[in-house]
Amino acid sequence: MKRSVLLATALVALSGPAAFAQATDSLVDVDLGLGDLADATVDIGGDNLVDAGVDLGGADILDATIDLGGESLVDANVDLGGSNEAASSAVDYATGQSNSGNQDSYLDLIATTVDDVTGTSAAIGNSYSLEAAANVGADLTQGNEGNAVADADAAITAIDTAAITAAAIGNTASISSPASLINMTVDQNNLGNLTADLTAVSGDVTDVSMTAASIGNSLSVEVPGGSSITAAQRNSGTMIAELNGSLAGFSDAAVTAASIGNSYSLTSLNSAIAGNVSSSVNQWNTAGQLAVLNATISYGTDAAATAAAIGNSVSINVD
Repeated sequence: MKRSVLLATALVALSGPAAFAQATDSLVDVDLGLGDLADATVDIGGDNLVDAGVDLGGADILDATIDLGGESLVDANVDLGGSNEAASSAVDYATGQSNSGNQDSYLDLIATTVDDVTGTSAAIGNSYSLEAAANVGADLTQGNEGNAVADADAAITAIDTAAITAAAIGNTASISSPASLINMTVDQNNLGNLTADLTAVSGDVTDVSMTAASIGNSLSVEVPGGSSITAAQRNSGTMIAELNGSLAGFSDAAVTAASIGNSYSLTSLNSAIAGNVSSSVNQWNTAGQLAVLNATISYGTDAAATAAAIGNSVSINVD
């Protein structure tokens, strides 16, 4: 594994509500004014990593619908009530997900002289999405014991916009309810080792983002005031994210390697009317996180390079 070249190699383990800041872009925000890496929108290298819609390299990865490379690859969208129904009664919904197999994803991409290119390699153990139009009482358990490898190799030239992503994820859950009350318990447990590896060469690309992300457990919740969320996240797998890249002839570039043990994001809506959300979350991380970034950047206008390794992250936003 390459440990050096021009920009960054980082090995950092942060526990509890993480706090980590960078000179150009703030890296970890637990709503203490430190920036946006583990915020309700987790911002890594200029793209959301662990949001209600998690964007990796410009594509929604952990959204209510999981979009990989611009196409819905894993859509676990659970629509309760429907847009044309008067869904006012409570719905009980319980889900258990268990994965013990390995996930491997490989992308080899060569692209030249096109307008836009999105390339994504993603390996995911368990994925859950809930969109509620009725009041919901729900229980969710996710357990991943499988190892995951997401590998991407890309060579791109003469392109307007390019987003290249390698993402390995143990468990991910997204819960969204703009108006209906949610009463939910969530338990996520990742035992698998996750590796995201991206190697990319870019030339004469106007806007380019390269992202390698490895995440043990991710939970994103957006619910109205009066809801109740109880969550537990346990990670004992090793997270590794490595990115080796070369960029030349660009206007805007973001190069990111990020490894995260546990991430929890809560946004409380309409609190002035319905009261605050009741939230309880416990996070345990017993493994290591490693983020390695080796990049050569030349002949460009604006560039951001980020290597981030985080143990536990919590963000709570009250609107």
